[in-house]
Amino acid sequence: MSTLTSTDSERLAYLDAAALADAFRRRVLSPVEVATALLSRIEALNPRVNAIVHVDAEYTLAMARAAEARYANAQPLSQLDGVPITIKDLSSVIGMPLRRGSLALDATAPARIDTPCVARLREAGLVFLAKTATPEAGCKVVTRSQVHGVTANPYDLSKTPGGSSGGAAAALALGFGPLALGSDGAGSIRIPASLTNVFGLKPGFGRVPAFPPDTDMPHSVVGPMTRSVQDAALLLDIMSRPEPRDPFAWPIPFLAPDLSGATDLRGLRIAISPRMGCHAPLVDAQVDELVAQAAPLLTDAGASLSAASIVWPCDPLEPFEVFWEIACLTTVDGFSPDKQLLLDPLLRGVAHVGRSKGLGDYLRAQEQRLMMSVAAKAFFQRFDLFVGPVMPVPAFSVERDVPPGYSDFDWQWCPYTYPWNMTGYPAASVPIGFTKQGLPVGVQIVGPMGAEHDVLRAAAAIEKRRPLHRQRPQWDDNQSTP
Repeated sequence: MSTLTSTDSERLAYLDAAALADAFRRRVLSPVEVATALLSRIEALNPRVNAIVHVDAEYTLAMARAAEARYANAQPLSQLDGVPITIKDLSSVIGMPLRRGSLALDATAPARIDTPCVARLREAGLVFLAKTATPEAGCKVVTRSQVHGVTANPYDLSKTPGGSSGGAAAALALGFGPLALGSDGAGSIRIPASLTNVFGLKPGFGRVPAFPPDTDMPHSVVGPMTRSVQDAALLLDIMSRPEPRDPFAWPIPFLAPDLSGATDLRGLRIAISPRMGCHAPLVDAQVDELVAQAAPLLTDAGASLSAASIVWPCDPLEPFEVFWEIACLTTVDGFSPDKQLLLDPLLRGVAHVGRSKGLGDYLRAQEQRLMMSVAAKAFFQRFDLFVGPVMPVPAFSVERDVPPGYSDFDWQWCPYTYPWNMTGYPAASVPIGFTKQGLPVGVQIVGPMGAEHDVLRAAAAIEKRRPLHRQRPQWDDNQSTP
């Protein structure tokens, strides 16, 4: 194999996973040279965005050499063997530190276990490229921690990439590998995907196995983040493979659909709404205009579209705040009193509010969540998919945790994502356009339980007609690093 030139390396950085795997099979590219090129790219560009928080080149290259040997013997472990992936630093990886954005955790202690999804990736031969930034315990909608500092948006270094999977999203946008592992407890995959022009899928609860059981179930799940929709399907195929310890894991495997050809959505009934049954006090008209542009793309693919919205039995913010506060309290109480002083002030502040919640508050929130699930199921008897915004606003200042006019504890400003965590339904963000200021915007596609195939099909239909994933950030060298 030939030595890569700088032009080759730039092109390679934006090859999708399917193309890389095909090149490995044909022996046109090697997993080692790809991993080497991407490690060099991270070294050169990461200081501008702070997306990557841990790199172990020898660890990565050992995995790449093993994959290369398998291809030499025509024995790849999976359809993505040898393909590089970044892993959000909320997931445990054997031999790598697990910081979770926290000063209270040991920076030197390597993890002894892989979380189930990481184990599936290892079994499939993927190459672990790096770990990506997250706010402490994933507690913010931006990516900022006391350990690693601030992560910036590659499309505008003065803006946030969102969170909590903002490091994963920024890494994808900058060509630090085609695949990323993210997690989503209130929008943490979809929000940064929307703000950075990448694709992100929150699978339905139970689709991707987890262990140990989490008190935050069914809110928080692990999911794929990619530049192309097809890559996300291939990655979900691997991530969702069985895990005997998870009592909620689906017994039915997810098989990646082939989305490479023309996407036919005939027969799909899709509802579209600018508010998705939620109240958003802060709305940017440009976002509304871009989200509305999904409608003709979906009808062109053959779908039947209706302007319709779900009617929630309560304001989804009411139960969500209770669950969020108690989840933060559980996290804080998991540390000794001296370690608690090291935790993010936001995390401690929300936990303090959570201490005022009693059993009655929690049971009431559980009842509201169940009634929301009933309403969602009834809605999806009438429609196959629900389309609307991910965020009411584009990316805001990297110096803030929330847009201007809101307090750090306020979730009113981003109401469209967390209802689908409470119901456990699959939801995705696919790029739909850019504001006049050049900031990316995504459109959200939600499906009923088990409908990841249809969510991916609809996303692919939009991507085919508006291939924004081929665009790349254009940096102004005068922009300062945050």
